[in-house]
Amino acid sequence: MKRVYFCLVLLVLQQTATAEIQGDPQAIADARAMVEKMGGETIWCELESVHFVHEWDIANRHDRYLENEILDLTGPRSYVTMESEVYNRIRAYSPEHRYWNIVNGEFSYASDDAFANAMERAPYSIYRLARNIACDNDLEIGFGTIEGVPGPPALEFVGPDGEPHGWVLLNARKEPIVWATTQYVYVFGPLRRFGNLLVPNWATTGNGLVRYEMVSLTGSNMKPELSLFAPPEEFRTPR
Repeated sequence: MKRVYFCLVLLVLQQTATAEIQGDPQAIADARAMVEKMGGETIWCELESVHFVHEWDIANRHDRYLENEILDLTGPRSYVTMESEVYNRIRAYSPEHRYWNIVNGEFSYASDDAFANAMERAPYSIYRLARNIACDNDLEIGFGTIEGVPGPPALEFVGPDGEPHGWVLLNARKEPIVWATTQYVYVFGPLRRFGNLLVPNWATTGNGLVRYEMVSLTGSNMKPELSLFAPPEEFRTPR
């Protein structure tokens, strides 16, 4: 099992290595146009992390909750807090410390499948894609279709394994309106400015049962400390 994890992490880290974008010239041009709409390649390429706050509203929950997320744009790492009057969760994932949760004070490691899924989708976050496009990092971009989403072809992002793992559908103004991985599909609202960055103001799943509104977003040219993604000392146990 450890060998599988090693290979998975190596695959993900290969996706963050510096190299030129490859693929369909028109798709590459459209991807660059999207980044210009989102604030420009100069700004996005200088970013090492983003910190955003979402308000989530999920149909089968009585409460809404605020989510703070710090996203490492240089690798597959994320740290999140989720809070409401009746709910508290901390979760983080990284190649170094796997995927862990603290829900209302109870610590647990996520399942092997949940960790693998997080590593698989992480490079295809809209924010990581924007940075990698801006920096001309190792990406293969073409055109493809998002399952269940009619309309023109979407930008399709192919991984080192030769398989597509992410999609972004653009409107005629080259703004992102649908984002998908192999696990999720979200419909985006219009772009809203936060400092020098423009990102979707809200998003919802295709059926409307899960949605969020962007409360704030801050970009930084500083990479998060790796210790941020580690479980608190009292919960660390050998895996």
